[in-house]
Amino acid sequence: MYFEGFITIDPSQLTKIKYVKPTKAFRKFLHSITLGSVSDKEERETFTAVAILQQINASFRNLGVNNVIKISHDDIDFYHDKEGKDNDLKLALDKYEIEVNEAMSINFTQLNLVLEHKDETFKYLFEITVNRDHKIGIYPIEIKVSGLLNRFASNKAKEEIKKVVEHQSMFDRFVEESGNKFEHFLNEIKFEIKRQIEVDDINIITKTKYILPSKTVKEKRDFVPTPSRGGVYGGYHGFDDYIFYSLIWSDVMHHCNTTIHHSHFENEKGESLGYAEEINSEHDIFDSKINNDSTVNETLEEDPYTVAEESDNESSGWFSFSDWGSDSESSFFDSSSCSSCSSCSSCSSCGGD
Repeated sequence: MYFEGFITIDPSQLTKIKYVKPTKAFRKFLHSITLGSVSDKEERETFTAVAILQQINASFRNLGVNNVIKISHDDIDFYHDKEGKDNDLKLALDKYEIEVNEAMSINFTQLNLVLEHKDETFKYLFEITVNRDHKIGIYPIEIKVSGLLNRFASNKAKEEIKKVVEHQSMFDRFVEESGNKFEHFLNEIKFEIKRQIEVDDINIITKTKYILPSKTVKEKRDFVPTPSRGGVYGGYHGFDDYIFYSLIWSDVMHHCNTTIHHSHFENEKGESLGYAEEINSEHDIFDSKINNDSTVNETLEEDPYTVAEESDNESSGWFSFSDWGSDSESSFFDSSSCSSCSSCSSCSSCGGD
């Protein structure tokens, strides 16, 4: 079991976004993306995407989130922390500046930033996506948050899970308390983003998720990462114990007569299997030895809580430049400090670094 949340900015609100000039590392990042080889319009579009990424980064810094796992440009990784470095945003952007090339700059469509954070209850994984263009109905700014529980990331994972799931009242209380803490943190992120980006309509979807593996998992090495799926399945450094407890959860719970509510299910590849308003853990889908697609399909409903699916018909650029003057267009790479402070070396109001 783990928790998942989506924080999205409604496309109708994007015209209200206040554009700010990139500073320090983000100005260098912008310069790396454009390389002086794109049109004025493409440069302005890239500027806006980087500015939004900077503002989102500032929001997370204010909440103490400063560890970068990965930075990607059109699904190509330019920085991937496989050692667990702390406070490595500047290192990530410097590496990006070295490795990006002209062809990639011209074809830029999407930026991705993956962050991690840990508090007393959860280890969080944040996946931030900023699209220069987007399909109609798709949120151009999306933050996916996975919250995995520290309590079970240990050598005694089975024993700890059993303590929680074997008694209905204890399990219900645990899920409620953990879910409330997760939602509280998502709301902190929401309000910090509203303060930085100044839009009214930011939406949150949260899910309590269970993994139903297609075969019994006995050891951590039995799990094969699926980097293309991302999230908890991406094989990121430091998440092995967390994904292991999540994979064995259903088998441990199957031996307890416990009812779960409002549950979202997926397989070990991160593919959605469906939703259940209410289901007992003694059901066959919780037993990896006999669980199969037919059993799952007959038992679960289609997930009613999803983020917008892509439309195949139209796409839309979400950048508006009506409020930009000639100074804005000609000074993307100047060395002036940001408007909110006199020094941009580390302040959270401009994204730091």
